[in-house]
Amino acid sequence: MIVDAHVHLWNRKMLPNEAVKRYLEPLREMEEALKPFFDFGLDSDYVFDDFSISAEQLMEEMAGSGVDKAVILPTDFELLNDSEMGNEEYTEMLFEECSSFDELIPFISVDPNRGEEGLRMVERMVKRYAPLGIKVYPATGFYPDEERYRDYWDLVDDLGLVVLSHAGMALEPLDEKYCRPCFFRDVAERHPEMKIIIAHMGGKFHDELLPLMRDFPNIYTDCSALQGWLPKRPDMVHERLSAVCQEFPDRAVFGSDFPNYEIRFSTLQFINLIREGEWGNGSIKEKLLGKNISRMLGI
Repeated sequence: MIVDAHVHLWNRKMLPNEAVKRYLEPLREMEEALKPFFDFGLDSDYVFDDFSISAEQLMEEMAGSGVDKAVILPTDFELLNDSEMGNEEYTEMLFEECSSFDELIPFISVDPNRGEEGLRMVERMVKRYAPLGIKVYPATGFYPDEERYRDYWDLVDDLGLVVLSHAGMALEPLDEKYCRPCFFRDVAERHPEMKIIIAHMGGKFHDELLPLMRDFPNIYTDCSALQGWLPKRPDMVHERLSAVCQEFPDRAVFGSDFPNYEIRFSTLQFINLIREGEWGNGSIKEKLLGKNISRMLGI
């Protein structure tokens, strides 16, 4: 069974406009060349109206790539004050949409910067939706190891939620200075039973990942966004997969970051590269592609 542990069902209204513009910055040069024929709308106040993915579309993509189940990761962007849909409205819509498909496993997301109201929001969402995990995005402006967030992690641990955190690059108005794996050292030490997945194998802060995993058996990682090296550098992808999965075969999980890399290197291509590469044996690949996350989530 293949389980994709890092999937997004974006709704354009919940995405911060400035962040979308920054993310699409590489298209600006292309836009200039194609302007006589096509307008990307990158200079408008509200870009890419169709930047949304539905559960039905995702299910079609999963069938084509051979993915059996997918963990859906929302992100609480509301405090950035640049989106048109609140976090609770988006979460309700997400869980309603996913409820029609047993293959989809939505997490919740609540920004720790919400303080006491954030704690109440987590409790409301857990009571209402019974999620298996929570997605956090430090780039919205918080260091995970700050003392003022300890009540947040205490609650998450008490509720038995798996944590998945972004790591690595972030574009304005987000800030990547908060997104280093090392900032989870204190959290992992204080909550040894809480499973924490550091996304993207640490991203640009990859060098911090393995020391953290060596010190804390509750630290996991996913391989999403390694497609950034593809198709030009499959050797780099295999090198990172080998470095992590050979040492920690039971603590690495597959993630595609769908739909962010589908144009550059599809989920199907990524799965095939993982399966066909000489970076690990069949057992390690099976654990990465589905067994590890299935065990973690009890699915």
